[in-house]
Amino acid sequence: MTHSAEIITTGPSGTILADWIDRVGFGLIWALAAFALLLLIAPSLIVVMISFTETAYITFPPQGFTLKWYADLFSRQQIIDSAITSLRISVWSTAIALTLAVPAAFSLVRGRYPGKAFAGALIVAPQMIPGMVIGVALLFFGAYIAFRQSDLMLILGLTVFCLPFAVRLVMAQLQLLDPALEEASLSLGATRKRTFVQITLRQIIPAIVAGAAFVFIESFDNLTVALFTASPRGRPLSVELYNLVQYDSSPMVAALSSLEILFAFVIMLVLSRSVGLERLAK
Repeated sequence: MTHSAEIITTGPSGTILADWIDRVGFGLIWALAAFALLLLIAPSLIVVMISFTETAYITFPPQGFTLKWYADLFSRQQIIDSAITSLRISVWSTAIALTLAVPAAFSLVRGRYPGKAFAGALIVAPQMIPGMVIGVALLFFGAYIAFRQSDLMLILGLTVFCLPFAVRLVMAQLQLLDPALEEASLSLGATRKRTFVQITLRQIIPAIVAGAAFVFIESFDNLTVALFTASPRGRPLSVELYNLVQYDSSPMVAALSSLEILFAFVIMLVLSRSVGLERLAK
């Protein structure tokens, strides 16, 4: 059997077969990638196209071209207030998540202590739990301790839900760093604090910026956690959009969705231009 397999793989026919398998596999990978990209982009493009229709109801293909629904969108004070609330909540959630993610990732990668694997599992556990479950749990727990739905509850819920994204990115970057650089800095007389700030922190800035972008976008667009933890008087934009979908059938819903898509795209474009997403893949 070994001799036969060797003949197949080393002979001319075996080389042709191997090349054919590689080409087929490469083609399948590209086909799957294109299909996945189509599933992500096509619905977004349809939403954007609908937002320009002249009809007073959602229809596809769109009829005519107008910016009326965007004008109506900016004339609604409730939507503007919701957008400001979402921005404030996202900034706070991102700041807290990064403050916790950097030391947590450093501890999980560089630390040597019993139970490190268990601590890592606890930190990334929220990523395995549906956001709706976290939202309901926070709602019931808050009711038990008289902690009402508020901006603070929403910020805490989003921080817990988004923290694993930042931790994983920073951990991945830390694992690529050579510990010998830190050891050399310490051996030359630098303190641990100075070594971390001048050696380690500078090299993981791309991961920190990328983590901030992902946490910010997720906090801004999150519905599952916000639906159960946000204050009824200060609803974030995701909850406001959810209410519009339920009670408003005008293309203004598509206009608001298009602006959220554009907002996320601009953040990722700025991230790609400033930091370079390819640096996180190295």
